[in-house]
Amino acid sequence: MDSILILFEKRIQDNKSLTPKMRDILKASLELFSCKGYSNTSTKDIAKAANVAEGTIFKHFGSKENLLYATLIPLLKHTLAQEWKDQLTLVKQNIEAYPFPVFLREVLEEKTTYAGDNIKVFKILYMEFIYQEDMRKNLITLIPKDIIKEINEVLDYYKKKQQVVDLPNKELFRFLAGTLMTFVITVELIPATEEKKASEMENMIAFLIKGLTPEPMT
Repeated sequence: MDSILILFEKRIQDNKSLTPKMRDILKASLELFSCKGYSNTSTKDIAKAANVAEGTIFKHFGSKENLLYATLIPLLKHTLAQEWKDQLTLVKQNIEAYPFPVFLREVLEEKTTYAGDNIKVFKILYMEFIYQEDMRKNLITLIPKDIIKEINEVLDYYKKKQQVVDLPNKELFRFLAGTLMTFVITVELIPATEEKKASEMENMIAFLIKGLTPEPMT
């Protein structure tokens, strides 16, 4: 099971405000979202998997969308924020030892591994981000404002040192996040050996480093 799903089960088990039926609904909903996709999962499916009446879902959570906001989004917001914060703090404290290619390689390798280890969860995010406009707006909130500020400061530093092309930070972040997520999803859809995955990830990182490094002054 994905590490995020394991963490989620532990958190709802420790939440004393939840009834046993509510825990069963939350666990069933996240498992179904990760297997079938959010859009392809109905409240009837969740009710059957949780062994409750469909009306019980509406009584406790109101809607299928509320289930997603009660499960995946707050959990990811907490786990991703902490991971980014720890990594950015380390980089900022020793930023001269992290030229942009080193920073990019370390971040992408760690985040690609994390996303691959939690592929079921990230497939939900990827599909909903693409196809659901309202959901896309809400998923953006996964990145807390203080983390965005830290990312901007790091990117500004590298641009000032002329280690990365002078593009808007939002654009740089979209390049990085979009490439990473596409890589993780396509590796899942087109299986490859671990050796092949490692080779492809190395090629992806080299591609991004080359594309984001400024042309030498002539």
